[in-house]
Amino acid sequence: MSTGALLALQVLTNLAIVPASAGVPRGWTLQRVRDVEAPQFQVTGGHALRVEARRAAGGASYRLRAPLHPPTGHAGTLKWRWRTDTPIRGASLRVRARDDTPVRVVVTFDDGRSIAYSWGNSEGRGESLLSGARAVVVLERADDADGSWHVERRDPFADYRRLFSRAPHPIVAVGVSADTDRLGGRAVAEAGDFEWEP
Repeated sequence: MSTGALLALQVLTNLAIVPASAGVPRGWTLQRVRDVEAPQFQVTGGHALRVEARRAAGGASYRLRAPLHPPTGHAGTLKWRWRTDTPIRGASLRVRARDDTPVRVVVTFDDGRSIAYSWGNSEGRGESLLSGARAVVVLERADDADGSWHVERRDPFADYRRLFSRAPHPIVAVGVSADTDRLGGRAVAEAGDFEWEP
């Protein structure tokens, strides 16, 4: 990677500078699901956000300092790393009554639409699901949940155009969520190093 490319790299959240601590980190907003206990969050010593869901659902979101606008003439890439060793066997993101996941990375656009990049169970990698203003894209499966770090690279603007069949809006927030409220049980995951590569 060239020096110019390194200079253009944009760190999207404050996880690299907030101290390791329990709870939703400073600058992040807890997002609850009505009538369901929220997951527990913790910033780790490795500057990742750990999420633990015990019969819980919800997320934490970080509003960007300035919106990310769709690039003109070239692609942009959202990059992050995540891991889990607690797959949710029996879950199905296609079925509302079983749509639990150990972790999602949620990208929110300024028109209220969102794309959740999700750790699935038996769904195919790259499989997409759409429900109104919300879309889900499956990136990993239960078989990948071995505790090792996985690095993801996605173009959310291209995904927006494909999923919603319209020109993409600016990105205003990124977040981490999990839910185990449908099937019960416990899931633990970590996500971090959210970066934008122009």
